[in-house]
Amino acid sequence: MNKVILVIASVLSLMSFSAIAETRIATVNTAYVQAKAPQNDTIGQRLKSQFSGRENEIKRLAETIKKEQENFTKNSATMSESQLTNSRREIEKKMADFQLKQKNAKDDFDKARRDEAMKLNSQIKKAIDAVAVKGGFNLVIERQAAVFTDVSVPDLTEQVLAELKK
Repeated sequence: MNKVILVIASVLSLMSFSAIAETRIATVNTAYVQAKAPQNDTIGQRLKSQFSGRENEIKRLAETIKKEQENFTKNSATMSESQLTNSRREIEKKMADFQLKQKNAKDDFDKARRDEAMKLNSQIKKAIDAVAVKGGFNLVIERQAAVFTDVSVPDLTEQVLAELKK
């Protein structure tokens, strides 16, 4: 019985070593690919055009508030108590509106940027898959995640960038 188990274990271990020997491994630096991807320019332009109107509106509102605060400071000595109260409330109301618009714009921009990053990551994944299949690789790992890689392990980073440019 022990001999049968030993033979089976030997056969299984030989099979796993042969499977490992046939495995082709490569690495890719996805952080570099994300930073250098040609789609980044398009994404930046799209986000800028999408949010430029809101940014301009927020700047105009900030300028209006600043002018009203300057006028309030300059004219407060000559205002009646009710005028002071009304002016102060109006400025506070505009400040609250400004802060809300600024927060909402930032939240919307951050969400849009995350969505675009997810789309880019999906494109990068497809490019890695295409390069790996084309090169006959069974396993592609993140270059920074590997504790050690021999110089004989191919780096597909530039090939993935080229695939993204297609």
